[in-house]
Amino acid sequence: MPINTALVPVFTEEARHTDTVLLYQSLTGAVAGPTLRVAASGLTGTVVGPVLVLSGAEAALAPAREVGMVFTVDSLAGATEQLLAHGAELVRELPPMPHGRARRLRHPDGLVVEYLELSRAPQGRPLP
Repeated sequence: MPINTALVPVFTEEARHTDTVLLYQSLTGAVAGPTLRVAASGLTGTVVGPVLVLSGAEAALAPAREVGMVFTVDSLAGATEQLLAHGAELVRELPPMPHGRARRLRHPDGLVVEYLELSRAPQGRPLP
């Protein structure tokens, strides 16, 4: 189960999403990916280099704040099987998203990681 990408989540209020993306573009030198709104969770997300900017109402952000890292993997089932064999526990199965599926697992060291299996390239609008 190789990890394809490691992203650090950064949480912000909806009104500050664009400003936060611009800040991390400036800090990382990376171009922002598309901005996606996930209706099932009420969150908006944009990847900027190694940072995943997430915004939404506080009620939507609260459950996401438990996540310390986001890893993309080719096989969510394979990653889950390997992690459970090493003592991880399933925290939450997430609803299907337009760009893939995900679940949260707590590693034996206590870190909660969201594992994301992408089904296709995300569609969205890039930020300036």
